[in-house]
Amino acid sequence: MKKNTMATAIVAGLAGVAGIANISTAVNLNPDGVGQVLLYPYYTVNGNNLTILSVVNTTSAGKAVKVRFLDARNSREVLDFNLYLSEFDVWTATLFSQADDGPANITTTDTSCTVPGIESGIFQLPTLPSGQRFFPFRTTFFTDYTQPALTAATRTRDGYVEMIEMGSIDTNSFFGDSLTHINNRPADCATLERAWLSNGIWTATAGAEDVDAPLGGLFGAASLVNVADGTFLNYNADAIDGFRTTSIHTAPGADFPNLTNANSAVAGVVTSYVFDRGRLITSNWLTAGGRGVDAVSAVLMREAVFNEYAVDADLRAATEWIVTFPTRRYYVGGTSGTIAPFTMLFANAPIGSLLGNAGCERVSPRIYNREEDTFNIFDFSPSTGQAQLCWEANPLWFQRTPQAITARAPITGAVGLQGTGAAAAPFVGPLWTGVPTYLQLFGIIQKTFQNGWLWLGFYDLNAFNAAGIPSPLNRPQLVETGVVAPVVPDRFFGLPATGFWALRVENQNARPGVQGFYGGAYPHRASRACYKGAFAASAPCD
Repeated sequence: MKKNTMATAIVAGLAGVAGIANISTAVNLNPDGVGQVLLYPYYTVNGNNLTILSVVNTTSAGKAVKVRFLDARNSREVLDFNLYLSEFDVWTATLFSQADDGPANITTTDTSCTVPGIESGIFQLPTLPSGQRFFPFRTTFFTDYTQPALTAATRTRDGYVEMIEMGSIDTNSFFGDSLTHINNRPADCATLERAWLSNGIWTATAGAEDVDAPLGGLFGAASLVNVADGTFLNYNADAIDGFRTTSIHTAPGADFPNLTNANSAVAGVVTSYVFDRGRLITSNWLTAGGRGVDAVSAVLMREAVFNEYAVDADLRAATEWIVTFPTRRYYVGGTSGTIAPFTMLFANAPIGSLLGNAGCERVSPRIYNREEDTFNIFDFSPSTGQAQLCWEANPLWFQRTPQAITARAPITGAVGLQGTGAAAAPFVGPLWTGVPTYLQLFGIIQKTFQNGWLWLGFYDLNAFNAAGIPSPLNRPQLVETGVVAPVVPDRFFGLPATGFWALRVENQNARPGVQGFYGGAYPHRASRACYKGAFAASAPCD
């Protein structure tokens, strides 16, 4: 039964759910990179890196945008503020650290308005020797782990970013006049800051004054810049469009909006559009209890991600992958257990533990070289008995030889943990995951791949365990909630993920006495799997 005709078969009280697929907007991952929500899979200030962020407003209306930084371990918020863009505006900022054991900070010379003001403003912020203001990331609330490296300021040094449009602002309105640029500066950013004081107009009106429904039209990018090496690795932010039809404009520091706040013109339900091999999959999701996030997860669902790698010795090549789960915190952070498709709760010691340790999600890797040769990868480094990913944003370091767990990843600078925070084993491993490009048997390396590609499965009925015995990876599905019988719900197999491949190569003789470093970042490719019932044995989703 087609979903756009199902209203004739549904009770009157749910007719709105049935008809939602006919409205013009739905949550979707915009292939053109423009939308209401921007997801930046990774930032880092480790290993001499800076991270440069940008966001562009392509519309003729002003924008109120929630900017939120989340740590790479458990998506703990380490900084958020409000950004106000004028029409056709661009905002840029730089993340940096002042010491190897210090927090990340953000600074900008861009004059677009933020609350609190970073470039200038009515609130006091620390300054650099040049007098330039900066905003330190928060470090005072890490209580989810006991390991020192996961409770210290260093935990803020890598993570990922979400920017969510809270609403549009007519440039001819009172607040629109304040944020609109005159002679390359907004007219009055201080007015926006005062509006969120205890007696301010936005505080009094719950952010409603002059703020209309979001219109989308945002795009963004980020760059990992290593000044010492001279490398510049840039990527585009993922853009989710059709996220909301009403404004939700909150004060800096507020928990909302976040990815649970998807809504539509029909109360209590939101639609997702997923494009899969020439088909449009239309699914409906109930939003009560924060489950609007399921629509976001649906558009990010991957059966597997795949990309290339290169660790060529003669190129001194280094490869890292970033694999980020932007919605995971809404499926594993509760006290009543996990919610599908995730299977493991946050845990105190997620890496280096015994097989099946809580906190880590099993994955299924298949590695190939460029000439069709392959071997099974049963385990990642450090050894846990199976291949698994333990964090929200996972740096995967492709290794031509085994590396010490205290080593620093060569591109992102992700570091090893020092100390366990526990009285006895199991130990806690590094913040990166090691992907072997070598086959080791009986303690001897039998073969090594210099380059090729990796298939990283999140759902794989052909997976093996560390003993080489078939062990299907058949995690629970993300099941469509906004349908009633006789319509059969869509079932998405895999995990909601994003990320990219980072590559760096080195020329030791770029010119006499000079080394040359080169780098690039390439988004992951992916496959999707959505069926009405059993995996690959039932009708595909529609």
